[in-house]
Amino acid sequence: MIVDHPGSHFIFVYHPYVFYGRSYITYQGRPLTNKEYLDHWGKWIVLGSRKRLDDLAAKLDLYVEQGVIPCVKYDREPPKEMDLEVKQKLRRRFIDVGQDEAVLMECVMCVFCDQRQREEVWQILTGLGVNLKAWVYEKETIDLWLPGGILLERWIAQNCSGEDEAEKVRQESQERFRETFKNEDAIYKGWPQQ
Repeated sequence: MIVDHPGSHFIFVYHPYVFYGRSYITYQGRPLTNKEYLDHWGKWIVLGSRKRLDDLAAKLDLYVEQGVIPCVKYDREPPKEMDLEVKQKLRRRFIDVGQDEAVLMECVMCVFCDQRQREEVWQILTGLGVNLKAWVYEKETIDLWLPGGILLERWIAQNCSGEDEAEKVRQESQERFRETFKNEDAIYKGWPQQ
């Protein structure tokens, strides 16, 4: 089911059961614990134009509805805030390094799954014409949003008026992570998406 709310930065592809309280963050039908989430959950990154990603999402919807792929999300428009350092790190993730810088001005699609099924999901993606290969663990993304992480510090630079406010944001980020993952055996509850 493609969920496209115009006010959201992202367009999502969910199984309809998520609207009845079930989590899509599972492996072999079982919800992941906090520890399993940090150890195993990740995403294949696919870059492309909005049109290309819309077309790909329509094809992936079947796999999400069948429960083969847990979830997909992608940008409504290319991310403006992605700085050069983040782009370079993302670029190094791709096997096909012959791509030019224009590829980094495209929209980003995240095809989520447990790393223990990532090769199965990759085979689906290649069957649909995806040829750039970049896997990112969700823990790596979280680290980018913790104090000192590239994405959090970039957000602070753009949105905070002084060091006191910046430090408060850093502390809130650290506390949110600590609170979310304090019990490694608890079922992972997820982050709010916008």
